[in-house]
Amino acid sequence: MAVPWNSMGMPPSDADHDKIVVGPYDDSRYTASSSGLSYIRHPSTQPTNSTARLIPQPLLSPPIARVSPGPRSPSSPRSPASFQSLNSPSSPGFPLSPFYPPGPGPLQRGQFPNSPTSDGFSSPRMSGATAPTDPRLSTKASNMMETVLETPYFDTPPHTPGSWGDASRATDSLDATEVPLNNGWRPWWLRRRVTSIFIGASIMLAVIGEVVMWWLSNNEVDSSLKGLWTFGPVVVVSIMAILWSRVEAQALLYMPWIVLDRRPTTVDETRRKQAHRTILLDYPSLGSFQALTKAFRNRHHLVVASIVVKLLLRAQIVLSTAVFHAEIYVDSTTRLRARLGVLHAMVGVFLIISGVLLPMLYHAPSPRGIAPRDPTSPAGTAALLTSSQQFLSRLSGTGHTDMNAVAGRLAGSWYTTELKQPGRRPEEMFQLRQHGGGSGALVNPSNRPEEPTGTYQPWTQATRTKLISIAISVALIVGICVIYNLKGNENGLEVDDSIFIVWACLPTIIFAALAVFWARIDIDNRRLAPFLKLTNSKCRFQESLGLTYMNEFGLHTAGKAMKNQDWAVFLAKCTSMLGWLMPIFTAGLFAVSQKAQRANLELRPGSHFVSTTKSLSTAIDSDTIANVLLRETPKYPRWTWEDVALPEVSLVDHPSEWPLPNTELVAKVPSLRGKLTCETISLYGGEGVDWQCVPLGGSTKQPVCGSDQSRTALVASSCSQLSSKYSLKYIWGSCSDDGMISVMMCNQSVVDVDVLTTFRTEDLSINTNAIPIVNASSESPSDVAADITSVYEALANVGADNKAMNGLDAFFRTLVLSRLQTTLERIAMPERQNSVSQAIHQLHGILAAQAINSDLIRRPLSSKLRARDDSPTDIPASVDYVLPRLMQGSVQSFVLIGLLGFTLAFGLLSLRTASRGTLSKSPGSIAAQASLVADSTLWWRLPDGAEWMEDDDLARCLRRRTFHLGWSKGAAGTRSYGIGIVQDEGKAARPPMVSQTSADKSGGLVSGRYISMAPGVYSYGDVATYEKS
Repeated sequence: MAVPWNSMGMPPSDADHDKIVVGPYDDSRYTASSSGLSYIRHPSTQPTNSTARLIPQPLLSPPIARVSPGPRSPSSPRSPASFQSLNSPSSPGFPLSPFYPPGPGPLQRGQFPNSPTSDGFSSPRMSGATAPTDPRLSTKASNMMETVLETPYFDTPPHTPGSWGDASRATDSLDATEVPLNNGWRPWWLRRRVTSIFIGASIMLAVIGEVVMWWLSNNEVDSSLKGLWTFGPVVVVSIMAILWSRVEAQALLYMPWIVLDRRPTTVDETRRKQAHRTILLDYPSLGSFQALTKAFRNRHHLVVASIVVKLLLRAQIVLSTAVFHAEIYVDSTTRLRARLGVLHAMVGVFLIISGVLLPMLYHAPSPRGIAPRDPTSPAGTAALLTSSQQFLSRLSGTGHTDMNAVAGRLAGSWYTTELKQPGRRPEEMFQLRQHGGGSGALVNPSNRPEEPTGTYQPWTQATRTKLISIAISVALIVGICVIYNLKGNENGLEVDDSIFIVWACLPTIIFAALAVFWARIDIDNRRLAPFLKLTNSKCRFQESLGLTYMNEFGLHTAGKAMKNQDWAVFLAKCTSMLGWLMPIFTAGLFAVSQKAQRANLELRPGSHFVSTTKSLSTAIDSDTIANVLLRETPKYPRWTWEDVALPEVSLVDHPSEWPLPNTELVAKVPSLRGKLTCETISLYGGEGVDWQCVPLGGSTKQPVCGSDQSRTALVASSCSQLSSKYSLKYIWGSCSDDGMISVMMCNQSVVDVDVLTTFRTEDLSINTNAIPIVNASSESPSDVAADITSVYEALANVGADNKAMNGLDAFFRTLVLSRLQTTLERIAMPERQNSVSQAIHQLHGILAAQAINSDLIRRPLSSKLRARDDSPTDIPASVDYVLPRLMQGSVQSFVLIGLLGFTLAFGLLSLRTASRGTLSKSPGSIAAQASLVADSTLWWRLPDGAEWMEDDDLARCLRRRTFHLGWSKGAAGTRSYGIGIVQDEGKAARPPMVSQTSADKSGGLVSGRYISMAPGVYSYGDVATYEKS
């Protein structure tokens, strides 16, 4: 068996063992005699007889495998056939993958302290044949190069000019060519189709609001639909707000990458790509108003629109809980009412939202993508920066500093992202490139003075914040219970009806503000969780660099946090989700209920009635007759109603029970009423036609029926054929021979009667919508005496010129023309005798009431008369009114108490599960995350094309690594702060090597490890033995 070139125990190309297969074979740069795995060096610049210590030259390239093409490496979508080859030159800067061994491990550095860290193969025996004779090489360790090849991976970057940002690297690579990014990654929720859906939904909800407004104004909604209309609007708006939170989160997270995506073409666009407007931005760490202000200054329209819409949707949540309310009436019926002003406001806000969303269609990310992969996780950002050596070298040594120091390094710079096709590497290279500004040439960070360590802890992570959250939960639980118990016998809370809208909106405002407070705590817990874990413990890739709780729905976050045992994130997320449920249940928490109330009052009479012997013909005038009798809708003078006359009354002041406006007062008022006591007879067959009677108010007799009369109707004081015990004779009927004449003989009187009267409380006018009810059983003779029939004389002019009324006197003409529905035909119809007699009684009573109301009978009650014992007493009265009360819903109260109880428990648990550790800076910006990995050994574990790898591929690539965020010591003895690999299970020390002689005697089989470099997947296995000969 031929011995390899360096006798390192590496198997030859024709060995039966596994080989390191990394890409397609290309020997264009190597001699034809090369075989197996070989390293090619620059020719030495020192003569062989020199006594100076030899400084070996760096390798031109890693070893190549003379085998068939290996597996594909991760490639961009534009390079589906690209491969990772060993002979492809590395990108400018330090090596990017394990395909290019960067530098010696600790063991090699200890054995060869003078060897440059850029060359891990600087052994005195590396040159093979020159080892025994070259005086320039140390002879202290004759067999130490047996342990050089522990693994292709090493701990520190090479100190080459390209490592620190020098673009002039001595390679034979071709110039890189910039290519456009196609089929890249872009935020899903920021796509134009999503924005269009939200615009359509906003317009549709505005139209629905107007339709509902019209429908409710024309229909009574039953209480069976109360729950639907009470909770429906707030649920719909809350769902829309939850979905929009994804849009806002992606706008805040990815706005820097969106701005960096395009190369500027104008001076204004160049300003927008300055470092403080792109890579230094950290929108997620800011509050809504701070982020809105900064985005407005930076002209980041996506962020401005997303925050404005979020605030408008939160306002909609408050309004939606007050747009509908239930009214409970005295009879326990419930009606749904809509506050039209609130509903109009909601419609207007939805239209404003649709208008705000229109610019987002123009500023949406490009369909070709903004980056090769998702940058949300720390590993995602690191993968996108694998080819940005100049940017990373500028931030070297800033891992422990605050953001002011990082911003100082990048002051005046402006950046863009670009995709390049390197010379011989088939995969495209994504990098963050500086185009201007900056602090000039960079030097080795070891030469920089160490800057002070920063400390970052947002207020949401403080213990007092958790205590405030607990106190708020306790206070709200107590407040809800106290208000609920203050209702008292289900009577509700007595508040001014003008502030009912405040009671409807105020609980929603309080719980929405509390939800915002908890959401801020949740956001900070989620964005800091991966980094805080790295400061506290050594973590695997999946639970640190590959972990992110941003850009996902809440339930998914809670499940992932529980799986990873991130209890602080789990509790904060659960509290936030419960917090946004609470505003929903504030809808209908307080409803307007009408409660029947009664106030006992007294009415004091202000007048009394006296007897009179005077004629009452002047008691009423033509206007009174027209208003009371001739109008279809009568208009009664004050203190009269139909056939009763009430005394003037006034309300006795009761300050403690003074009735509310728009209420009604009910009282039994002693009143006067004119009465006829009658007897009716009927005359048939022409009987009574030739009677002679004395008309009322006359002195001579006249025939009942004249020669030219077909009907008759008159009031007579006497008839010789009738009894004289009745003072009044109402005669009406037909004058034909076969007709009938009716005679109603009556005596008049004035009686006292109690009338249940409803007054308007404001002016004590009789409520015409509530007819006074006369208590017939209370009727009694009155002391007031008056000739009521004398008022008939005031009717003399009514219908006097109407020829159709021939044969009717003034009383009956008024009866026919009045609203009492007595016609001329009924006068002559026998079957209508009863209706006519009832109309006569009614007309006499109305005239009597107006006569009694005149000054001839009604007299004011003087103070002297009031002081007499026989003066009228006060009249008991009561006000039956409906008092609107604020009722607290039992279901909503119990649900809110339960939710607050859970948040209280979560708050108490959060005191014990709070994340420990302190960060040097907020890790939300691109520059902040880059500063934490700028000096990391992570770069030497990432393969070329890592920016095109998904999280699963990166996880498999780094699954055996353990990471930590903190201080570490580099190869040159310098201390650096950042995320580094503290344990590498794939980098195990080789077992002690045997000497060449013993190996030859034993057959040359030595145990070892191998690492298979598949695309993005490193598989590990033991090689039991490999041959040394």
